[in-house]
Amino acid sequence: MLDLDKALIPKPQKLVRDIGSVKIAGFYAPACKIVAEGEDVRIAEGAALIRARMHELALCEGEHEDFTVRIFVDAAHESFKCIDKNEAYFIKVDAYGATLCGKDAAGAFYAAVTFSQMLYMDGDDLCVECAEVLDWPDFARRGHFIESRYGTEFLTRENWFDFIDYVAKMKINTLTVGVYGCWGYQYDTRRVEYLYVPIRKYPQLKTPKNIKYYSVKDKKWVHKDDILPKMFEEDFLGEVIAYGKRKNVLVKPLFNSLGHNTLLPRMMPEISAKREDGTPTNSGFCTKNEHTYAVMCDIYDEIIDRYLLPNGVYDIHVGLDEVGKSAICHCEKCEGKTHPELMVEYIIRICKHLKSRGMKHIYVYHDMLFEHFNIVNEDLRDRFVAEGIYDEVVLDWWSYQDPIHLFRDRADEVNNLFHSVIKPDTGYFHWAVPTENNENIRACARKAADLSFEGIESYSSLAYCYDKNYLTLSDVAWNKGEIENAEDFDVRYAYRHYPKETKEAIPAFKRMFDVMRDETRGDYMNRLCRKFEYYFYGYRNKEDLSLKCFPGGVYRMIREDEETYLGYLEYIKQNTQPALSFFRSCREPSYINQIWLLTAMHYHCVANEYLVLYRTSEVYRAGYIEPCEVIRTLENLILRREELMLLTENVRIPANSYTYLRNMSVFRQFMLDLLRYFKREAASGKRPLWDVTDWSAVQSRAAEFLR
Repeated sequence: MLDLDKALIPKPQKLVRDIGSVKIAGFYAPACKIVAEGEDVRIAEGAALIRARMHELALCEGEHEDFTVRIFVDAAHESFKCIDKNEAYFIKVDAYGATLCGKDAAGAFYAAVTFSQMLYMDGDDLCVECAEVLDWPDFARRGHFIESRYGTEFLTRENWFDFIDYVAKMKINTLTVGVYGCWGYQYDTRRVEYLYVPIRKYPQLKTPKNIKYYSVKDKKWVHKDDILPKMFEEDFLGEVIAYGKRKNVLVKPLFNSLGHNTLLPRMMPEISAKREDGTPTNSGFCTKNEHTYAVMCDIYDEIIDRYLLPNGVYDIHVGLDEVGKSAICHCEKCEGKTHPELMVEYIIRICKHLKSRGMKHIYVYHDMLFEHFNIVNEDLRDRFVAEGIYDEVVLDWWSYQDPIHLFRDRADEVNNLFHSVIKPDTGYFHWAVPTENNENIRACARKAADLSFEGIESYSSLAYCYDKNYLTLSDVAWNKGEIENAEDFDVRYAYRHYPKETKEAIPAFKRMFDVMRDETRGDYMNRLCRKFEYYFYGYRNKEDLSLKCFPGGVYRMIREDEETYLGYLEYIKQNTQPALSFFRSCREPSYINQIWLLTAMHYHCVANEYLVLYRTSEVYRAGYIEPCEVIRTLENLILRREELMLLTENVRIPANSYTYLRNMSVFRQFMLDLLRYFKREAASGKRPLWDVTDWSAVQSRAAEFLR
């Protein structure tokens, strides 16, 4: 039988189990009859979801009349008489059939989601547990923001559709798509700028990207340049929005302004913020320039007219986070105005325009208003009321820190004076080792519940390596009673993917939790990600845009504090080994198992490489081993790294494998360069010189190409 207490994520508000279960189909035999009543497409999608699950479990074909599943909407159903929440639903399963009743069409769809989780195989029989479920969400908005960053530029429309299907089964009802944002300089000394929707009035606005990595699978370099983001090139944002509505997922765009903005002011210097000498900064806008508003309103109007209104969507996000000094204008009109004054004036003017265009929810990040200006107060609220935008503005409170440092140690000052959602981190740096963020998610959910916020919408990436983080958010955003039940959730998560090996899976996930979280509690990512992965060394030095020292800088850090860093790397290696063994040998292989195998292998590989190379270099420099032993060590490490890269190519979706593989290729290439150097020197009768903190003598053109 199926343990419903463990099987259902998110956990229902009320679950009453009856005795026994019902066989509703046999393997490769007709399934029970499903009757979808009502014209709303979400009811039909719920029926389709159940049929798909039956086929997945038992290859069911056709229908029989012995057991009927009815999906319908009845807001007056007696079960809902004390429930004032949208998306509520009721399920009753007995020997004669199943009733799936939604208070609205969204509730009917979620009843189908839960019912599909109640199905299981008992030998060759497809069964469902007899039970009653009465359920509703505690937070109205539950979702993720997929940032316009590495890995999203190559996502296809099918990738977006698949992800909507995936999160809809978690009762996620909001997906924000980043369609514009900018970040300094990084790989190839290129500006990190992303634009995912073509703006017809300003066709010069484009952000071509490149793909660059070594393919172990194909045994060749992959390099493609000047590639436009898929969503931009094929212009399918509207299709993603429409598809989301079918699954009760509201898709809204985020087009950032003021901060994270270099493309527009660089391409249109007339609207750029100005320096004291009048030259454009190419970052941020002059908010006293009427042409600035003309351009921004043109862009927002295109997005509204082409993507939102045709799909009945009235939500938009305007960003406005991290508006740094480079975005401050020093022209005559702006001079004498404070940064808070200029920003609040901009917010009011943009929001009033968006309201006039029919937008009912306009999301604005909290950080500049709260952290830097300290003006999230009654005065700002009253100003918004007077300007007629209070009911439309939704403050998006983001904090990715450990619970004890939430909102940069100012969590007690967070307030609910405005319509608000909270934004934890469900995983962002998917091009490096994936991280564990469940403590942050739960802390944010706790704060949102205490302040009666309207929702929880995470900062994230579209990457299935964050499956556990996604499910954690879905659990606590739907049922706030689960916020404090982390240990119970860990058992339920193991049961979800390994129902027959839950006992073995629990310690494997516990070990992964220990290595993936930030055990120092000082950052929102662990030290392996922050200090040892290549990504953070890919940023350019601000002064001269020169490359940061890698990997020599990492080894220098180790040498300066061997006890700390060698001990940490050994800890990672020892904890991931048992998890690796479990994921490799489990009897219930699945796609998510392969994702977890890849994650465990990545952690183990990075820790092992640094440990082995550092220790080998030290004994080599001391004269205890010969070059031939270094060569054998390098060959073995390269082989292990290539196994990891091959698994990546076989497991990850292509769109977010490219950047992941590029960073992995850097590790492989530096070891390959060192191997070739040792072989070359040894072949000429010389003893190679090797200082692990200085790789300048061995770095090849291929390594320079990758960086």
